Amino acid sequence: MNDANLESLRAALQNEQPFVRSMAARALGILADRDSADILVELVKSDPSYLVRIRAVESLGFLKMKPDVIELAKNDEQGGVRWSATLAAEQLKSEVDYAAQVRQAFAFGIDRDEMDHAHVGQPAPDITVQTMDGEPFKLSSVLGKKPIAIYFAALDG
Repeated sequence: MNDANLESLRAALQNEQPFVRSMAARALGILADRDSADILVELVKSDPSYLVRIRAVESLGFLKMKPDVIELAKNDEQGGVRWSATLAAEQLKSEVDYAAQVRQAFAFGIDRDEMDHAHVGQPAPDITVQTMDGEPFKLSSVLGKKPIAIYFAALDG
């Protein structure tokens, strides 16, 4: 993410694989690439994969652009797209730069040595990461106390 090539990401929006298109759309929003707004609009309106539409509308929220398309996405047939559009519409009203928060969280990263200790079927290692609002989060603070979901977008290397 931190060393991403914008032209490569824009090209990836045309990839045949929905996962590649969706992650490229997300990355362009996080990287605040306003030049990609028009192609993100086309993805929101017509991509056959709802995952791509979700990430494209999410990125328009990060960019704080195209409110008319975000409103249109609130009528998408897929609930996930509608939900993401609702969040993106709220981002448009906020002074907070959510994309900058995500970039900061990605810049903090997770120590690769810690990742090496995670194994399928074994208890999760007690890692500490930075949240999107800049606060430290320690896995043990919630482990066993409530359900959790951990999302890792992509790994570089």
